[in-house]
Amino acid sequence: MRNGIGRTRGGALAIVALLLAACAASPEEQARRSIDSGQAVREIQAHFDKDPQGQCAAVLTGAAPIEISDRTAGLDTVRALVETGLLTAVPGAPAGETRLEPTAMARPFWRERQRGTVGPPSAELCYARRRITRAWLVGEDGKTLNFAYRLEAAPDWARDPRMQAAFPFLAPALSQEMVATGIAPFRDGRWFLDLADEGITLPGQDEGFYACPDGRETPDPGCGG
Repeated sequence: MRNGIGRTRGGALAIVALLLAACAASPEEQARRSIDSGQAVREIQAHFDKDPQGQCAAVLTGAAPIEISDRTAGLDTVRALVETGLLTAVPGAPAGETRLEPTAMARPFWRERQRGTVGPPSAELCYARRRITRAWLVGEDGKTLNFAYRLEAAPDWARDPRMQAAFPFLAPALSQEMVATGIAPFRDGRWFLDLADEGITLPGQDEGFYACPDGRETPDPGCGG
């Protein structure tokens, strides 16, 4: 009798498990629900909040230490970085070159990152924080994640007219909503954004505080314009 009861209970539990499995939402449906509930936006925000410096862009040569020719040091882009108090010339450069270092004012916004095991570290200025505004699904797989964000808390130097005239990406970056695209895996109920860092395309990634940035209406003659 007990064996019969045990078999009956075991069978009932198996049926319940099958019913629950049949009712479980598919990964695609779970992904859609995470968008509708705002979970995706919260997860994306938390992911980017791990980076305390936010949105950053390469500076001049893109490598540290910064050494440029004396001729390049006279360009208005370089002068903008110096005159707004971000970079300063220091001794030690070879003849005909200028060596620049970040000032004390620039240090909170400055970072150097070693990419790979060889070569100099990359030099970047960080100029705003990202606030995720919305997220949505695209594509047929149901798990392709696009999202939009705005840049906030920009320092005064990023809004300085000299900087915005010298680097045309700054003004729109600080005033417009930007759309990021990329594929982030969705499984076990969450987006694995950390696995998609290299695949997510953020607006402005190709922009930088370069000596001769593209898109300027009046290029400096020293840049060949």
